[in-house]
Amino acid sequence: MDTILAAAAAAFKMGLPDAYPQPAARGWLVWRVLPSARRRLCRISRADPSGKRDRRVSERNNMTINRRELLTAFALGSVAGGIRAAESYPSKPITIVYPYAGGSASDTLTRQFGEILSKALGQPVVVESKPGAGGSMALEQVTRAPADGHTLVLTASGTMSVNPHIYNLKYKPVEDLAPIAILVDIPFIAVSNLSFPAKNLKEFIAVAKAQPGTLSFGNAGSGTQAHLTQVMFLKAAGITANIVPYKGGAPMTTDLLGGHVDAAFDNAAAQVANVQAGRVRPLFVTTQTRSPTLPDVPTADEAGLPGFVASGWFGLAVPKGTPLPIIEKLNRIVVAAMKDSATRRKLLEAGWMPVGSSPEEAAARARADLVRFGAIVSQLGLKPN
Repeated sequence: MDTILAAAAAAFKMGLPDAYPQPAARGWLVWRVLPSARRRLCRISRADPSGKRDRRVSERNNMTINRRELLTAFALGSVAGGIRAAESYPSKPITIVYPYAGGSASDTLTRQFGEILSKALGQPVVVESKPGAGGSMALEQVTRAPADGHTLVLTASGTMSVNPHIYNLKYKPVEDLAPIAILVDIPFIAVSNLSFPAKNLKEFIAVAKAQPGTLSFGNAGSGTQAHLTQVMFLKAAGITANIVPYKGGAPMTTDLLGGHVDAAFDNAAAQVANVQAGRVRPLFVTTQTRSPTLPDVPTADEAGLPGFVASGWFGLAVPKGTPLPIIEKLNRIVVAAMKDSATRRKLLEAGWMPVGSSPEEAAARARADLVRFGAIVSQLGLKPN
């Protein structure tokens, strides 16, 4: 009951909804849920058995039911429904829509949290890959899914806050999706194939300047934050390159290892294994300090590009309108996982920086990034596709 009353109190601050229930339904709600209103109606009826005064009062001020009482009725009904939904949730298998091609580090991250959710909720969790348009196709699919908590999507700083500025989307990610949590922060890394002549960032810049626009430079998808950060890097370094967007990190890495693309800009977690095995040559990471997983890789600042720092994030979200108790239930599972030492160690070893935010913090960060990246896209002169 305390939870319901708290939600009702929050509803009072939001104002009266534009759409009222029909009078009969409204009267039933107030009669059943609000004893004080019921008592007042009874008093009016006893004071004037003829009912004439009752009718006049009803016409004048809607049966004397005040704003606060009506909002309480709405809030009680809404919150009670959400709590009932959370108690029976989940009632069937859950799907996490993954917005890129399978086989990459973020795919592994998604499946890791799928297993965590499945264990906690007692239902299978299926990861469904839907690449395309920098991840925007997957998010659009989820915005149209039932808002019952059974369809989730892996979100990212790129899909939530960059794509709206470079794609003509039919939806608004920060408005049409409800965040569950930010899972991890993402350091980025620049790597080259072993046959590329440059051994470090300064040599990389020298090669690019000697052959303007010919260096092939891959990323995991047009519109991803890695893509935007890649463009920012080229501008900061004063060089040009032939940017090659892929539908995910896995096909990009395949071409990088095969020598079909000179270099790539990727999230660090995706290249940890390749760097450690000596299959690619790391040039720099974009974080302010070195990655604990790749301590021998210099920052951009150390490598010769002072002040260049950038990072992104991955999170989980559900369709707008999903009951808040369901979102809170999922968030509690994520936060608990981040407090588990084994989970944190696994994430750090993979190159991720564990976060585990609240839904409110995730929403605030996505909105702030939307503004920040909008300014960057404008400065870089990128146009919507």
